[in-house]
Amino acid sequence: MKTLVINLSDRKDRIDKFNTNNPNLSYERFSAIDGRKISYDKLTSQGFDVDHQWIDPILNTPLTKGEVGCFLSHWHIWNKCIEMNESVLVLEDDAILTDEFDMEEIESLAYDFVYLGWKEMAESVEIDEKLVTPVYPYWGLAYMIRPEAARVLVNDVIKCNIIPVDEYLPTKMQEIRVAGYKNNVVNPMSRNEGGSNILGKSRYDYFLGFDVHLVTVGTDDEKMKCLKNSVEEHGWTILNLGKGVKWEGGTMKGQGGGHKINLVKQYIKDKKDTDILIFLDGYDTFISDSIEEILYRYNEYCKDILFSSERFCWPDEGLASQLSALNEDKDAPYQYLNSGQYIGRIGRLKELFAEPLENFDDDQLYIQKAYLQNPTGIVCDVEGYVLHSYDGSVIKKGGQLYDPITRCYTCTYHGNGGENEKKHMKELYQKMYGFRYSRVRRYEELSEDIILIDFMSRDMCENMISLAEKEKFHVLEGDKVPAQELRLKRIGLWEDLERHWISTVRDIVYKHWNPCHLYGLRDAFIIKYEMDKQRELRLHNDASLVTGSVKLNDDYEGGILEFPRQGVSNRDVPVGKCILFPGQVTHGHTSTELQSGTKYSLTIWSSRYKGEIN
Repeated sequence: MKTLVINLSDRKDRIDKFNTNNPNLSYERFSAIDGRKISYDKLTSQGFDVDHQWIDPILNTPLTKGEVGCFLSHWHIWNKCIEMNESVLVLEDDAILTDEFDMEEIESLAYDFVYLGWKEMAESVEIDEKLVTPVYPYWGLAYMIRPEAARVLVNDVIKCNIIPVDEYLPTKMQEIRVAGYKNNVVNPMSRNEGGSNILGKSRYDYFLGFDVHLVTVGTDDEKMKCLKNSVEEHGWTILNLGKGVKWEGGTMKGQGGGHKINLVKQYIKDKKDTDILIFLDGYDTFISDSIEEILYRYNEYCKDILFSSERFCWPDEGLASQLSALNEDKDAPYQYLNSGQYIGRIGRLKELFAEPLENFDDDQLYIQKAYLQNPTGIVCDVEGYVLHSYDGSVIKKGGQLYDPITRCYTCTYHGNGGENEKKHMKELYQKMYGFRYSRVRRYEELSEDIILIDFMSRDMCENMISLAEKEKFHVLEGDKVPAQELRLKRIGLWEDLERHWISTVRDIVYKHWNPCHLYGLRDAFIIKYEMDKQRELRLHNDASLVTGSVKLNDDYEGGILEFPRQGVSNRDVPVGKCILFPGQVTHGHTSTELQSGTKYSLTIWSSRYKGEIN
């Protein structure tokens, strides 16, 4: 009898643990189907479908990706059993054989399906001192299956209504000669020990019963940089329906844009009605959260289509009262449908876009009128909970975009309007994505107690300088070592830096300077050196336990950070690298006289206590 052990390719840790727990077992590893990598389209193309109504009776949750993959893994083994026409022992990779496990005995049992490790959910019927007839057995952990039972389990009905294998097997027990051991001869590892991929650990682990089409329209790739980069940051790609197409939708400085709708109509005409389309304007939009979060929030509305909203009724103010009348929340700030962002079931979008329009017609007016004619199943995001259109009050807060008026964290941002609106959008984008601190892969010692780590990209350094130059540098009153400085809090970068320092850099400090203990950041500021103002910084120590110094640019002469006692400088240190050193006593340092250009450097002070210098 062949023994098959189900194991995911990326879970070598589990198969290693299985081997440790079962050192004398001879088996063949069966590469499990990874539910995380199965799209709904791929599933249905193979003749499968999920039970869209199924909800876990205990957890009250839908099917997870892991449960779909687990079911398909067992399904393929049942087919393999039929194909080989011989019995198969099936084990999941968290199985632990007990001393009572007897392969010869199991194979000799006159049953087509035998549970070896299972959970009794209803009282079973006794067969003898070892075996029972299960009434409601649970788990697919370990069982013996013969071709006769496999033929019963493999049927077209369940193929189109996938549920967890634990729930499916009990439904077929009346059709199979089945037995189960009274006392399990196979037990599972503890969940803490094994780390299952089947259970949903977050709300994104559940299997979507539809495919997602993320699309935009644009003819200039450079103008789509914000949208494209933000989408890729979250592990997705966006399809540009306008690529290689001659634009016929007008200049977009006034009414126009009907070409966008026509391109979408062409794209969705042969797509499944149950699929989801996410449309985002190409030139003035970016996402601030994951597509999974966007979908989760969209589903919360329980509507077919979700449109973004804006403050003003454009292009026809005469429709204002009709449009706002369809909103449940009349006090929300964004009452009027905006066509630059929407999410919807493709079948309903086909209905909404049924009427023809010319490429030069206005897309927003077209959709507004279609919405007024048939608003069923459509809702506008009047709070900016998912899709946010321009509002100058939106800020970055805690790594997300936040609207203080509606008190909502949003998932997207659309800078619809004129140049000021688009400028605001780009500034928000820079704050969200222009400041991604580098992962510290390694560090090197420049000298005793001076170490060099990865910290920032050159682009990030340039972005930081650009933001800083919009503010005024000044000398801190009472500073014993005066310099032209600007606090990171002034340009909204303090929280990101502190988060990165605590999560990444502090561990390096602990490793290198054990038993040093830091609470957090005391201060972080940019110093600016200019030929006609401050050109150098005298020898001094810092008001920090550990200091970080980052060279933000290198297009200047002179202005070298030096440690005279250690004989070390940052002359050859690349832009974006961070030098870490003890700040208070042993590592006096200076910045030599600037010879030409303008120098910017970032100084970070870490201490045993928290409290930024104001």
